[in-house]
Amino acid sequence: MKKVVALLLFVASFWMAGAQDYSFVNHNLTPFSLNPSLAGNANAMRFGVNYRQQWMALGNNYHTFRASFDQNFYKQMCSVGVAYAYDNMANGVYSTNEVSLVYGHTLRLKEFYFIRLGLQASMFINQLGWDKVKYGDQYDQNTRKPTLETLEQFDSDSRTCFDFSFGASFVIQNLLTVGGAVYHIAEPNNGFVELDDNILKRKFVGHINFIQDLQYQNGLFGRKDLSQNYMFVNGAYQQQSDFKMANVGVGVAWDPLILGVSDKNDLDGINVLAFMLGGHFKGLQVYYVYDLFTSSKKNGSWSHEINFIYIYQKHERYPCPVVYW
Repeated sequence: MKKVVALLLFVASFWMAGAQDYSFVNHNLTPFSLNPSLAGNANAMRFGVNYRQQWMALGNNYHTFRASFDQNFYKQMCSVGVAYAYDNMANGVYSTNEVSLVYGHTLRLKEFYFIRLGLQASMFINQLGWDKVKYGDQYDQNTRKPTLETLEQFDSDSRTCFDFSFGASFVIQNLLTVGGAVYHIAEPNNGFVELDDNILKRKFVGHINFIQDLQYQNGLFGRKDLSQNYMFVNGAYQQQSDFKMANVGVGVAWDPLILGVSDKNDLDGINVLAFMLGGHFKGLQVYYVYDLFTSSKKNGSWSHEINFIYIYQKHERYPCPVVYW
C-alpha cells in the first residue's frame, strides 16, 4: 500500500456558534472528524495536527487546533482513535476543549466490499470569558462609556459535559465510500445560563467519495492497491439544528502533489470556494487550504488552515490482506 491514502473529501467550512460544532475544510486532513467509522481508514498508525484561522479580516479571529491519532488492526478488523480539539472563538470569549475516543469495527461483505462502524465518546469542557464582553447595562448614559458594573448573571464560567456519536460507511475498496453519522446523540447541556435552553443539538452527516485510480496495481492476493496517482469527486451534507451546509469537491493526486477545489454553501446565501495544495515526503504529508469568501453577503472574510499528517506503516514479514477505503 502506498503511504499517501489521503482521499480528499471537502466538507463544510466550520460555523461559530455556542450550540454548533467546529469543522475543518477537509475531513480527511483531520482524520475521523466527519464520521467515527473512518477511524483507521489509513490502515496504518496515523498522527494528525491541524490548525485553522477563520475570518482573518475581522477583529475577533477564530482559531481551531486539533491533534489526533488512529490505528487500524486489520487482523482483528477493528480500529481505535483518540483526538483533542481546542476551539477559541472571538479572542477567547468562548472556547471549547474536546477529548474524544473512537472505536471502529469493519465487516467484510465479500471481496473488496466492507461495512465500517464507529462509536465515539467525547468530553467537552466549555469556558466563557464573560469579562471580555461589554454588556448593555455597563454603558453610562452620560459618558456613553462602559464604566458601570453589569447585572448579568451566569451559572458558571465553565461547563463540562459528555456525549456519544455513531457513524457507518459502506466501502468498495479504493473506489467508493458512502457514509453517514449522527453526532451528539445525548444532546447534552452546554450553556452557561438557563441550561435547559442551551443544548448541543444533534448533527446529521452524509458523505460520498468516488475515486478513479490512474495507475492501478495488483497487490497481495490479486488485490488492487491504490496508486499515488488518482482523481476524486466527492460531496457532503451536514445539518445541525437550523444550520445546513453542502459541498462538492474535485481534485487530482499526482505524486508527490495533491490539488483540489471545492464549493461550499450553507443553502442560505453564504458561499465559499476552498483551494487546497498538498504534498508528501516519505511518511509526512503537508497540506495548505485557502478559503475564498465569494458570497454577496458582506459578513465574512477569507480563512486558511494548515494540516500535517504522519503515517507510519509497519511492514510485516507475512502480511495479511488489509482493509482500505
